[in-house]
Amino acid sequence: MRKLLVGLIGALAAGSIPHGAARGQAATEQSLVAMRALDQRVATIGHRLAVANLDLCRQRMNLPGFAVHDLSQYGPDFRAAAIAAFGLDAGPGVLALVPDSPAEQGGLRLDDVLLGIDGRSLAGAGPARSRTFDRMAEILDILEAAFADGSADMQVRRAGASLSLHIGSAAGCATRFQLIPSRRLNAQADGRYVQITTAIADYVADDDELAAVIAHEFAHNVLGHRVRLDRAHVSRGFFANFGSNATRIRETEAEADRFSVYLLDRAGYDPEAAVRFWERFGRRGLNFLGSPTHPNWQRRISMIQAEIAAIRAARAQGRIPVPPLSAPAE
Repeated sequence: MRKLLVGLIGALAAGSIPHGAARGQAATEQSLVAMRALDQRVATIGHRLAVANLDLCRQRMNLPGFAVHDLSQYGPDFRAAAIAAFGLDAGPGVLALVPDSPAEQGGLRLDDVLLGIDGRSLAGAGPARSRTFDRMAEILDILEAAFADGSADMQVRRAGASLSLHIGSAAGCATRFQLIPSRRLNAQADGRYVQITTAIADYVADDDELAAVIAHEFAHNVLGHRVRLDRAHVSRGFFANFGSNATRIRETEAEADRFSVYLLDRAGYDPEAAVRFWERFGRRGLNFLGSPTHPNWQRRISMIQAEIAAIRAARAQGRIPVPPLSAPAE
């Protein structure tokens, strides 16, 4: 299954299945289902982190606890398989469902086709161009707006029947968590999204390590690093590796490492997983480790261990651990 998934990652990234590949639709469906398992993990971890750390965030939103996908995000070679595996021919569907979330408690289920929300149709929302995020972005905006008051009435199709559901939400930090098909071992944040590649989601040893990767990127959003760097006119292109650009980016990376430990602890994940991840991942010698913009992996582990010790000391004294940094004022 892992080999099959890696092959699909490359094909999705290229937008089509390579010529001559001996792959039937059944195998493609199986690979899509394997990717969904990663989506489920990312959605669940992201939801837990966002809800547990609400008080640390300036930007907040109501989170029902489910992730969606739409046929327009799949290339033409994968559409038949996506329809067969998930039933996406009638509209966006439920890709992932966070256990015990308001969405699950309200009766939403995997593969429910989303027909409408608060009286607004979702079946025809936005352009239907393939391999663009335009339609998905519009769907996400519609869902977010619907839950702005805390709950929404949803119309779904399940096993050919139309159902009406009232779905609640939980207050959390305003970040969208996404799994991106890619062979690259990478993760990034842009202030609004946290994106984790399928390669790194498949690489981590367990959910605690995956949470450590996600928490680091999430910390960038909570701490407003993108806004800070933009206001300082810091280049993130070629010139990011030089002078004050590199220094300022490096500072944000160190802050995200330190802050992420508290995000993990508050959400019930093992902060030591960040140490385990970097001990293994850092030895790979990837070119961004120890670069002008990133501390080397030994330094990252040292900073993380110092914050873990601070958390343990606070708990031993009966105090709630408080992060050494905070989100900027709006």
